[in-house]
Amino acid sequence: MFFAPISKAITEGASNSKDNRAGSGSRWGSSRGCVCLLLLACMGTVQGSAQTQEAAPQFDDLAARAAAARDSGNLPLAIDLYGQAEQVKPDWAEGWFYLGMLQYSANAYPAAIDAFNHLLALQPGVPPGLALRGLCEFETGAYDEALRDLEQAVAKGAANQPRNEQILRYHLAELLTRSSRFQDALAQYKFFTAKNILDEDVLVGLGLAGMRTPLLTKDVAAGDRELYKAAGAAGYTLLEENTQLADRLFTQLFARYPATPGIHFFYGFLLFPHSPDLAIEQFKSEVAIAPGNVEAHAMLAFTLMIAGRYAEAEPEAEMVVAKAPDMEMGQLALGRSLAEIGDVKRGTDLLNQVLQNDPDNLEAHLGLASIYSRTGRREDAYREHMVCRSLAK
Repeated sequence: MFFAPISKAITEGASNSKDNRAGSGSRWGSSRGCVCLLLLACMGTVQGSAQTQEAAPQFDDLAARAAAARDSGNLPLAIDLYGQAEQVKPDWAEGWFYLGMLQYSANAYPAAIDAFNHLLALQPGVPPGLALRGLCEFETGAYDEALRDLEQAVAKGAANQPRNEQILRYHLAELLTRSSRFQDALAQYKFFTAKNILDEDVLVGLGLAGMRTPLLTKDVAAGDRELYKAAGAAGYTLLEENTQLADRLFTQLFARYPATPGIHFFYGFLLFPHSPDLAIEQFKSEVAIAPGNVEAHAMLAFTLMIAGRYAEAEPEAEMVVAKAPDMEMGQLALGRSLAEIGDVKRGTDLLNQVLQNDPDNLEAHLGLASIYSRTGRREDAYREHMVCRSLAK
């Protein structure tokens, strides 16, 4: 069977909560296992402010009873008691965390968001608060806010625990795809191939990101799900570096969906880092199917340029720059190609234009270093070579 079961850690965590609740759409819905690990990983940070406060006897009693109810699994009572405790001591960060966690576990997402808002007002940027608020926002359909919070949480280390990482990176990848940040989404999905985690929703999500389709997996039409799953399976196999099997799977896809945009682009994009010549053929097939796909033309031009086929790259890049003047990839491909085939001035201008918006663009600096070396501008060439060395570190 090609699709292996999801890891035991996730299934055990997910079994403690409702997998198919509204808004989740998959077995990757938020789980109490994730919440508990986030708590254990970061509890010291959250407890700090509470321990420095002097508690009134009423508060001590409420806090103790709330903890006992939480430990016994009585969610309604624990939620009520934590709420009462926060009315007595509204700057109790630990209480806001537990209250949000319990409301999250009870699927009370708006209330949980409010609790995490209080926590983050007391401790701005605390990773578990950002992560859990982001997961709640995902469940309520506040996708832009969820993307903001989950991206920050992962950057701050909320995904350091293995089980947390699976849940957080999956939701983050979905949100990045929805926002058309496809390359960033693919970077998140690489985690699953590195850990050999196979799941149908992961494959569908990978297919969506690879084929540049800005949807959540739950929003894929039933009739299209098999296409994206098959594309994701082929991409997953190539990311695992099983190139022969991946080629067979992509070839089967091309035969089954000969006029469907995005499949050749996906294969070409994955081939590009290691086999530019093979990627060129895929991008050519893609633009033949979807001639209006400017991004595919840009990838074709850029890959031709990387392969040293400047005369072929130039007309493709000219078309990209004409249709999307601010597309960096088109500017790079055209600038370097023009400089190599004789129009040094315009090529230099285009590369400098890239650097105005992206000063650390290594490809632009490499292009300028090549131009200056060939035209005898030694000091400029030396400066660009030093910049390249610095950026490459």
